[in-house]
Amino acid sequence: MVSLGRWLVSLWNGLFVEQMYIIQRELDKDARNKFSFGALFLMCWVAVVLTLMEYYGHSGSFLYRWFLAVLPTDTQYSAVYRHVFWSLSCSAGYLLLPAMIIILTPGDRFDRYGLKLKGMTDHLWIYVMLFLIVLPAVIFVSYTQSFQRTYPFYHKASRSLIDLGLWWTFYGIQFFCLEFFFRGYILHGLKRHVGAHAILFSAVPYCMIHFGKPMAETLGAVIAGIALGILSLRTMSVWSGFLIHISVAFAMDLLSLWQKGKFSLFM
Repeated sequence: MVSLGRWLVSLWNGLFVEQMYIIQRELDKDARNKFSFGALFLMCWVAVVLTLMEYYGHSGSFLYRWFLAVLPTDTQYSAVYRHVFWSLSCSAGYLLLPAMIIILTPGDRFDRYGLKLKGMTDHLWIYVMLFLIVLPAVIFVSYTQSFQRTYPFYHKASRSLIDLGLWWTFYGIQFFCLEFFFRGYILHGLKRHVGAHAILFSAVPYCMIHFGKPMAETLGAVIAGIALGILSLRTMSVWSGFLIHISVAFAMDLLSLWQKGKFSLFM
């Protein structure tokens, strides 16, 4: 037990602590390492965005009723409307609202927030490695009833390839916006002010958006938030995190369909 504890501590130090020291040394040249007005404004704006999404970005809000009012109700795909609205809400909150601030800030540019495609292929091996690490855990939990009841979120996704493709399209859009907000806007926006501590500043609200989900998933979001934050700062890109997120999410849907005997959709 003692040796296991030492191994876990060593693993934590190697995967997280040492990586943060490396990032901090690289950022020391530019980071002011103090909480400036820019950092204060960014975090206040993040709080505003998350608050707006909590109160208006779900199917119980008046915006959703407006959304339904312009859509046909006599269609077989009306069950996906709620998920489409959720995806569009994430697009507005996680992407459009931060983008508005970037555009209005003199001298600011989108390529400062991890959106560069150049050099992305150099880090694909990291994506593959992390995905292969996570996949066994996903396969293990796919045998549980709670997992099979939850995924896919759109419960008619197994009806046809059109349903699944429609769901995955908007699901994928949501993940891109999510990664940009937490591992792009927050993380790269704060690194100039607080250095590697920006990883922790982004991991806390990322954990909080998982409130209401199973506790294991919420606690796991802390580790994932730190790991993806390190990955984003080391690669200077959000794309690897996006690929990991979307690959795991799609794998969860497929495994759930398989466990429920609905894999005939692909036959």
